[in-house]
Amino acid sequence: MRSMSYPLKNSGIFNVRNVFYNVVVPELFEHALEKKEGVLLAVRFINEYAYASVFVDNMFLEPTPEELEHFVPEFTVICAPRFKANPAQDGVRSEAFVIINFTEKKVIIGGTSYCGEIKKAIFTVMNYILPGKGILPMHCSANVGERGDVAIFFGLSGTGKTSLSADVTRSLIGDDEHGWSDHGVFNFEGGCYAKSIFLSHQKEPQIWDAIRYGAIMENLYLDPETRVPDYHDGRYTENTRVSYPIEFIPNAQIPGIGGHPEVVIFLTADAFGVMPPITK
Repeated sequence: MRSMSYPLKNSGIFNVRNVFYNVVVPELFEHALEKKEGVLLAVRFINEYAYASVFVDNMFLEPTPEELEHFVPEFTVICAPRFKANPAQDGVRSEAFVIINFTEKKVIIGGTSYCGEIKKAIFTVMNYILPGKGILPMHCSANVGERGDVAIFFGLSGTGKTSLSADVTRSLIGDDEHGWSDHGVFNFEGGCYAKSIFLSHQKEPQIWDAIRYGAIMENLYLDPETRVPDYHDGRYTENTRVSYPIEFIPNAQIPGIGGHPEVVIFLTADAFGVMPPITK
């Protein structure tokens, strides 16, 4: 899967998507990503599947009724899992694609049902927009202690950002996407997207308890008779996921705002033992 950013010149994907969604789209959600500097990035999501709209509801910040009255989307995200690209015709590399058009302010996701593409597409947009506003976008988790001491955790997927930031002794600011401004750090999102392979209540009790009505599980194997998920089964992929609103974490800091970090941790998962798990 590659994310591409280029003008849609000769590609037929965009027109096909417009027609497809004018005919069969069942869900239309309007959400916003709030930047704590007083600027609001309004995003409209058009999803083929209802569960993708639940994902959006979990992961993004909810506009107030007053904001919705005057809602004008600055970006539109169209997610069409059943629509597959023709690489030879459309100039892409596979049937699955993520196309971001910064001129028309549209995102088109096709050929994949993985909801992570929805959040990462908007994160890509934030990476393009925010540096010009003096804000550093960061792929990291963050939490804060009782005395206001903020820690942030950088790392690739599966290195422990979500797990380590969900600390019962500290308040969770956010688990994945943040901005760092002159005033401190703030969470872009309104939910968490935890990797759930080998999840257990003993090791990660807060994440375990967050998996309840309203959460979404992805890529997990369910026992065909009991319908109980097997978190140790990676037959489809080890990238098993669960999405839930941040308020499902009992000590979440809402709104997700903190001061300047006192501790910055870079997490690694080096199978060859060259890099230590944590380096000071």
